[in-house]
Amino acid sequence: MVDIRELMEVPCDESCSNHSKSFEEVIKVLDSNSELGLSNAKAERLLKQYGRNELKGQGAVNPWKILLAQVANGLTAVLTIAMVVSFAVKDYGEGGVLVLVIAFNTIVGFMQEYRAEKTMDALRKMASPSAKVIREGIQQRISSTDVVPGDVLTFEVGDIIPADCRLMEVLNLEVDEALLTGESVPSIKLVEPILGKDVSIGDRINMVYSSTTVAKGRGRAIVASTGMSTEIGKISNAINETPAQLTLLQRRLNMMAYVLMVIALILALIVFAVNKFDFNTEIIIYAIALAIGVIPEGLIAVITIVQALGVRRMAKQHALVRKLVALESLQAVTNICSDKTGTLTQGKMVVTNVWFPGHDSEYIISGQGYETKGDISAQGRAIATETALEDLNFRKLVECCALCNTANIVEASQGNVWGDPTEIALQVFAYKMQMGKPILRKTKKPVEEFPFSSDTKRMSMVYLTKLEDVLEVYSKGAEVVLTICDDVMERTGNLRNISEDGEFMKNVTVQQEEMAKQGLRVLVIAYRQESERAIGKPVCKWKREDVESNLTFLGLVGIRDTPRIESKESVSQCHQAGITVHMLTGDHKATALSIAREVGILEPLSASKRSTSKRGVKGDAHVVPMSSSVMTATEFDPLSEKEVDALDELPLVIARCTPSTKVRMIDALHRRKKYAAMTGDGVNDAPSLKKADVGIAMGAGSDVAKTSSEIVLTDNNFATIVQAVAEGRRIFSNIKKFVVHLLSTNVGQVIVLLGGLAFKDGSGMSVFPLSPVQILFLNLITGTPPAMALGIERASSTVMQVRPYLKGLFTNELIADILVYGTFTGVLALLNWVLVIYAFGNGDLGSQCNTSSNLGACVTVFRARATVQMAFTWMILFHAYNCRHLRASLFTTEGGGRSRFFANKLMVASVFLGAVVPVLTLYIPVLNTGIFKQEGLTWEWILVGITMVVFFLLSEFYKLLKRRFITTPYTMTRVRK
Repeated sequence: MVDIRELMEVPCDESCSNHSKSFEEVIKVLDSNSELGLSNAKAERLLKQYGRNELKGQGAVNPWKILLAQVANGLTAVLTIAMVVSFAVKDYGEGGVLVLVIAFNTIVGFMQEYRAEKTMDALRKMASPSAKVIREGIQQRISSTDVVPGDVLTFEVGDIIPADCRLMEVLNLEVDEALLTGESVPSIKLVEPILGKDVSIGDRINMVYSSTTVAKGRGRAIVASTGMSTEIGKISNAINETPAQLTLLQRRLNMMAYVLMVIALILALIVFAVNKFDFNTEIIIYAIALAIGVIPEGLIAVITIVQALGVRRMAKQHALVRKLVALESLQAVTNICSDKTGTLTQGKMVVTNVWFPGHDSEYIISGQGYETKGDISAQGRAIATETALEDLNFRKLVECCALCNTANIVEASQGNVWGDPTEIALQVFAYKMQMGKPILRKTKKPVEEFPFSSDTKRMSMVYLTKLEDVLEVYSKGAEVVLTICDDVMERTGNLRNISEDGEFMKNVTVQQEEMAKQGLRVLVIAYRQESERAIGKPVCKWKREDVESNLTFLGLVGIRDTPRIESKESVSQCHQAGITVHMLTGDHKATALSIAREVGILEPLSASKRSTSKRGVKGDAHVVPMSSSVMTATEFDPLSEKEVDALDELPLVIARCTPSTKVRMIDALHRRKKYAAMTGDGVNDAPSLKKADVGIAMGAGSDVAKTSSEIVLTDNNFATIVQAVAEGRRIFSNIKKFVVHLLSTNVGQVIVLLGGLAFKDGSGMSVFPLSPVQILFLNLITGTPPAMALGIERASSTVMQVRPYLKGLFTNELIADILVYGTFTGVLALLNWVLVIYAFGNGDLGSQCNTSSNLGACVTVFRARATVQMAFTWMILFHAYNCRHLRASLFTTEGGGRSRFFANKLMVASVFLGAVVPVLTLYIPVLNTGIFKQEGLTWEWILVGITMVVFFLLSEFYKLLKRRFITTPYTMTRVRK
């Protein structure tokens, strides 16, 4: 925390906020009374004037809003237009199918997102259900929503602050402000004014803020701001003003839909032009059939289902996806801006370092979180706990950590602990040494306690040793404890006067500085034996000054919020995947720097020393520190956009962050054309979560953060983000595969139908090589299930070893694939049409064979149409296997052959059923000639088989050319050489 004396050096002016004024001034401005509070009548007037103490936009789930989001996209709009036109020309079959497609997609998407929002609604709880206020001199409990500016509040341990308040009285008050500031250690509160401009929220230690929690002590304060005027309200307002942005996939699909709509209109115009603009029903139906051939009806449904399945997969991995498109968006993420506390770290204070006199190096204590098991090591050498405790100095230090402590531990491994985070850390350390408070209290009885205060910055407890009838004083606290120490204990237990060792205090100071550089919170531990006779009065009359003097220095204890075990590996995986990880935290620079090095965001200290060149920003206004990789908010925030953009690289670590710092970082990344994800759990993270391309909140975080994000991690684990990115990349890779499959099918159909314009019957009407029902059957029944199977293909082993892909869905290679494969299928299918009618048939196209079920006149056309149908069907079914890898040969394992041929069971089933079901439509009476306008095949099956072989050979040749001439690696997988 910044020293108050430093903050007081800046003179105050009229623009200073409540923290810069005395509480008497604040009370006067608010026209209240520190003892009596407000009158009930005035409180009612103020409630009408300022409104209820609640945030706007935090209402219940709105199903209509979710439903509208499902249909507000370009592809649904195009399908709706096609549906309306179909009904307009009384083509109820095609119109009905399109209704089913739109309804299916809307229902699936709505149900998924509605369930996610209902889950969020269930998790959402009121920040502070009630508050204790003084009105008309009487303390009463009221709903927190009824609190008004001018109310006098009282609060104690465990209470949640309902509004922003200026403190009037404190007694050992510490408030957990992690959700607002990101700091892992509770803020110690004072009453004195803090003068100066631009004092960060974390340094306004005479204020308490809405939704923060009292961790220790008690206090009294006057309410200064409520509702949307609180710090949380300001953040919430900034969130509401941030417009929602479409993802890359949404933008590409919308663009594709509009392009396809234009193509459909052009093709319809061509149909009318060829038929000399004779707008009879048959020509209109043909135009609609051609338009339907362009539009991939099943695409939007497949995308929705694939994303929904991805959401279910992520739910099993502890990630609640609030929006279906969020997972796909993760594949494009180039930068992750992460909070530190509770995200990269465990959010639990732990003793990690112990230093005491007589040792060349400090002890390193292992163990995660509140687990009561850990080992001791020094200079990389393991030390048995029993051996360490033979040192009387170390034993006494552990005793002090256990006994000068108010924390209780029931079952630490399950998180069943109670107390101040620092004291919990000390108690867990004692448990690791098998000297927890319950064990020691069997022989020692507490007789007096002098609690921690912001004035003394230390805590002391007096114990009576039951067997020896000796009083022992245990003290701990900040470096001021050193000023009341006269002796130092040696390993044997003998005492040595500190004044006799001129180097001792210098060594302690150096060690404190070294531990602080590691991001540790350093506590001084001291002890002494005493008696009532020496003090001259009974214990019950001892004063603090009687106890806290002539102490024996035992050592230093370093405490910090340790990184999660998975964090380092997860950061490393991000780097392998071409993703840069930034740490944006409200904590201090030394702490942030230490954690960043430990988890791999920054190089270790030994490596980082290699780079000593000074870098700066062009311009005279501000000079960036020697390394712009690490900055504080006070260094980053004053930089203009031009100066930020001139940096070689954006900072990897920014300490003492404010909400605006994080938003500026996201903006800077966007100006560099980066795709940013923001992770966090605090209210201070909410604006950047909303502004980021992908917001990822922690399940244990604030409700404001959760509602601002697209993904919520229920296990608060940074490693889950890596799994989500991998899942997003898998989904995007699979989307490319089935987009190629579906759209190349549509290209093939367009080629067939455009070619069909050249074949006219005796009445001069064009004859359909494929009937409208056949087209819908191909798109929905035969084509969609294999596409869905492509959507659940497993991820490549190298999915997290390539850089993020920002060029969008429709690359040059993908467009070429669609056109080439579409041309193969279309030309080969049309060739079957020509061969059956002209090479092996009599060339008779009959009359009105598009609408008539008269088999006699249309037998050749019906058989040719059936041949086209089966050749087309089996080619696109084979093409599904072809699309499992867009470059690798089907003869290779990576290409989907060999051992992987039957790995995708849905693929096998959909291809088998897709190959068999169309055969039934050839031979079932009425269904074949009356609806599908086709006839059963005999010798034509030979043509279908030959067509399959030719398509396979052409596909393999095309892939060979791609492997030979395209040198860039495939987006999500690499071809084995």
